[in-house]
Amino acid sequence: MPAIAHQRAAEDIDATITPLVVSGQAARVVIEGAWGAAFHWIAFGCETKHGQHQESHARLATFLRTIGEPAVGAWWDQLDRLRQGGWYGSRTDPASVGLAMDMLREIRTWATS
Repeated sequence: MPAIAHQRAAEDIDATITPLVVSGQAARVVIEGAWGAAFHWIAFGCETKHGQHQESHARLATFLRTIGEPAVGAWWDQLDRLRQGGWYGSRTDPASVGLAMDMLREIRTWATS
């Protein structure tokens, strides 16, 4: 997938989940969406900054550290843990949603700067 397609996917997901943040019933979807949008922002950022990206989330943080992006790897790790706790567990509280959106903002800012 080319960088521009990752950017469009990230923007689409961002636009979809943003209005849902205030709905407590949508917490799982918002956290999952933040994770998905972040994946696409990371692919976009890696491609535009490093000329390469990974098409899979498996071992993504390791890949990011390998190409010299340890902060992005740490944000991804934190978001991945939030996703696991939200989607598969019961961590769907407003604080978890807020933290997922914070990590998404950090990743989006990195990818677009």
